Amino acid sequence: MTHIFITGGTGFIGTQTLEQLSREDHTVSVLVRSKARWEQIRKQLGWLSGDGQRETNVGKERFSPVIGDLGLPGLGLSAPDMASVLTADVIIHAGGPMDIRIGESEARAVFLQAAEELLNLASQIQTSKGLQHFIHIVGFKSPFTDDNFHNPAPIIASLEQESPYERMKFLADLRIRQGAMQLSFPLSVVHPSVLIGSSEHGDTPQTGGLGILVQATARRLMSITPGGNSHWLPLFHINHAAEFISTLTKESNPVSQTYYLLNEKKQSPSIMELVSGIAKELRVSKPLGAISPKLLSKVLGSPLGQKIGIPKESLDFIVDVNQAYPLTAAQDMQRKYGLEHVVNSSIMPYTISDLDFRLVHSNPQADGYIRGKRGPLATLERVGSDKGKPPILFVHGTLSGADCLLPLAEQFPESSVCLVDLPGFGRSPYHHGADVIEGHIESLVQAIRSFETPVTLVGHSLGGLLAAHAYARVPEQIHRLHLLQPALHSAARRYRSARINEAALRMLRAASLRKQLLAQSCFTDISDIPPAYVTYVLAELQSPRVRKTTAETLSALTRAESFSLQQPDALLLREASILWGTQDRASHLPERFAPRARWR
Repeated sequence: MTHIFITGGTGFIGTQTLEQLSREDHTVSVLVRSKARWEQIRKQLGWLSGDGQRETNVGKERFSPVIGDLGLPGLGLSAPDMASVLTADVIIHAGGPMDIRIGESEARAVFLQAAEELLNLASQIQTSKGLQHFIHIVGFKSPFTDDNFHNPAPIIASLEQESPYERMKFLADLRIRQGAMQLSFPLSVVHPSVLIGSSEHGDTPQTGGLGILVQATARRLMSITPGGNSHWLPLFHINHAAEFISTLTKESNPVSQTYYLLNEKKQSPSIMELVSGIAKELRVSKPLGAISPKLLSKVLGSPLGQKIGIPKESLDFIVDVNQAYPLTAAQDMQRKYGLEHVVNSSIMPYTISDLDFRLVHSNPQADGYIRGKRGPLATLERVGSDKGKPPILFVHGTLSGADCLLPLAEQFPESSVCLVDLPGFGRSPYHHGADVIEGHIESLVQAIRSFETPVTLVGHSLGGLLAAHAYARVPEQIHRLHLLQPALHSAARRYRSARINEAALRMLRAASLRKQLLAQSCFTDISDIPPAYVTYVLAELQSPRVRKTTAETLSALTRAESFSLQQPDALLLREASILWGTQDRASHLPERFAPRARWR
């Protein structure tokens, strides 16, 4: 059993690496700043049961926190924790902030000084029992290689023009290479390119990197792209990178080597193609041309550029198409262990939508839920304790999303629940179909079909209409159908123009939103309106993707054909329960449903 000490275990790379390491027979000491943060990570990884107390698949005896900080002497470790760390066989150094605007002093502390502290630990381990392996996670733009670090002076001089973030990170790379050579322990330097979300569902909590490009495109600042077709942005899935790092710990006789993790250029889009793809998902205009990255860097470094708000340092990750990287070492390791390494192009819309969601909502929380994907829809899911109950699938309405239904899902603590984001809302990419309602219905049907057993389907407002349509198409997949204030009749004609709807949504403010909610009798008093809901809606509508989808959906709901069901109405609602609010005056049950529907 290998004892691994890992820094950065609560970060983007580290968290995913912990998940990979949990599949092996290791004991792992994780450097964290607080036990509260460690408990949060354990919940995020699903290592705690629903009550937040009991361990599930990873026992406390194998993964344990050591409280400290990269920026402190001795990493801030207590004497007992230091004693434990000094028994490690492998060190994985994945710590350090992903903040390209970090200042000089902080960058020096968390990168260069942290490197010295880790070398001190490595030296003590090497002297006492031998260090099996040191794995250092750096970045693909580091200029130091296995060949040139012996003569670093020219490279160090060239780094004076770099940002503190890049300069200190690269100097830490150099220092650890020098220390490994002096102390004679095997060093693997791993250079990931720009990391994006999982290859399975695209969830990307780190909003730097690609997120900067997504945000700029959403703000319509990418009409002219940096480099156009002559440059590209190397990408790599976080789960592929974590699996690679975890695999390195299996090497029984590791040799010192540098590994570059990036999608090959021939399998990657140019910057022009990438931004065009982002624009399509965000539902804004595609770029019209290109500009030299050097010229753009000067613009972004000027007072005008500072007003634009795009850091010029972000251009450092854009690469000339003629720039080659040595991929042989990584490819050999990937072939040896059968590792995935190609970017899944079909998941890119989910990565873009997830970043778009995170950028407008700042710090979304869904404790106890795992973010995933069902069919084409992004989901929030929780496994319940009662395995015999059908899972409950919740579908939101307009001006809403999966996160808004979390309080409702919490009323079913023993059931497995799944909350979906409809296409173009929340984290789900838009379906890009010709008929907005039909695209929503088909996406929901695909999500329902992804379950191994029939589901209890609960739809609110628009979600109620879509749930009714889905029941008509796959009744065998639905155990029970519950419609909450379903939109079963045409919306007011004032919503018929999608363009006017979009303009109105762009101008919507908190006061007018509350006024509309009161006018539609959604609430009896302004004090009853949850502030969190108002905040959610206004943040969501900052996204051009969500704003346009909402506008088109409202327009589609003014058309009678949106409410034409594939089965006779009475047959469809024979088993449905319909719930109305006691003060609801905006919605009603059409007469054609009344004879057979059970309503409250």
